[in-house]
Amino acid sequence: MVVKKQILAITIALSTALIGQNALAKNVKTSSLAIAKPSTSKSQAAPKQCQQLFNATDKLIAEAARQPGTHSNLVQKMKTKLSSTKQQILKLDVAMQQKSCDKGLVALNDLVKRY
Repeated sequence: MVVKKQILAITIALSTALIGQNALAKNVKTSSLAIAKPSTSKSQAAPKQCQQLFNATDKLIAEAARQPGTHSNLVQKMKTKLSSTKQQILKLDVAMQQKSCDKGLVALNDLVKRY
């Protein structure tokens, strides 16, 4: 039961971060002119909020893996999802990263408090 709650928390937090990113992107008004997206350098560290979100989800995945009866393929799916989400978030400009990770942290913290 604990594993299911951890999986739910991780999934919702990561989904919230990505949904937040998409919602913010939809609110951007553009014209017919091409606008260059601000780029982030590869060596640039993720904002503090994102580091916290990634660390918290890494910790939950590690805890889920230690639970009796947890299937290794489920843990691998969670790791893959986290890695994919990290890459998507890190492709955003810094302001969008911060907003997305803030939303993910709020969702994760709310779920952790409930369970």
